[in-house]
Amino acid sequence: MNPKLLFVSIVAVLGCLDRPSRASDALVEYALDDGAGNFTIGPSQFDANMTWLNTFEAQPGFETIFEVFVSFGDISDNDGNTGPDGVTVAVLEDPNDDGDPADAVLVSTGAGVWTDEGPNTFLSFRLDSPATVEGTFFVAVMMDVIQRANPARMDPQGEGAGSLSWLFYNPEPNLDDLGSSPFILRMSDSPFIGAWMIRAEGGCASACAADLAEPFGQLNFFDVAAFIGLYNARDPAADLGAPFGVWNFFDVVGFLDAFNAGCP
Repeated sequence: MNPKLLFVSIVAVLGCLDRPSRASDALVEYALDDGAGNFTIGPSQFDANMTWLNTFEAQPGFETIFEVFVSFGDISDNDGNTGPDGVTVAVLEDPNDDGDPADAVLVSTGAGVWTDEGPNTFLSFRLDSPATVEGTFFVAVMMDVIQRANPARMDPQGEGAGSLSWLFYNPEPNLDDLGSSPFILRMSDSPFIGAWMIRAEGGCASACAADLAEPFGQLNFFDVAAFIGLYNARDPAADLGAPFGVWNFFDVVGFLDAFNAGCP
C-alpha cells in the first residue's frame, strides 16, 4: 500500500451530516505540487494523444471527487503553431492499489477547453459525474498534442520525486486501457523528475441532495419549493454544482439530477 500523501490541503472542516448537502461537506484538495511549476513537457518528435496523471491516496471521508484543477504549459509548437485546445480530465481507480496505472479502471471524465492564463494558474474542470474512489487512485489529463508543444506543467519539488506521476503517448485516446499505450513513463525514471500540476477536490457524497423538506425520504413539490427558497437565499444547501460558492445554472442542474435520480 502506498504511504499517505502529505500534501493534502484541508479546505473546510465540517464533516458529512446525516443528510448532507454538497456544499456542507468537508472538502480536501488532493495535490502533489507546491503551486510553482518550473518546466513543461510534450512530444518532441511526433504528434500524439498525450495523457499525464498523478497518483493519490483516498482520504477517509473524502472519497468522492467532484472537480479537477490543472496548470498548463503551452499548446503551441516552437514556431507558434497552435495545436488542439480540447481537454479531457479523468479519475481512475487502481484496482490492486499498487500505484501502477497500467490496469487503471476509468471512473469518470470531464471535458473543457485550454485557455492561456499564464504559468502556475489552475483551470478548473468539473467531472460529468462525481467519482467515488478508494485506496489508490489517479487523476489524469488528456489532450491531442502537436510536435514540440508542451502542455504538461511540472513541479520538480513536488511530492513523490516523480514516483507518483506518469506520462503516456498514444495514437488515439485510451483512458480505458492505458496499459496498451506504446509509450509509458514513470517520471522518477526520466530526466524530468517531479510532480504534474494536477489537483482534485474531494469530499463526501450527499445521501440525497434533493431531499430538502419533510417528509424526508420522499421527493415531491415541497423539496422543489425548498430548493427555490434556499437558492434565492444563497444558502449552502442549494450550492449543488461547481464552481462552489457561486449559485447559478449548474446548481439548478445539480438539483434536477438529484431529484430525478431519487433518494437511496
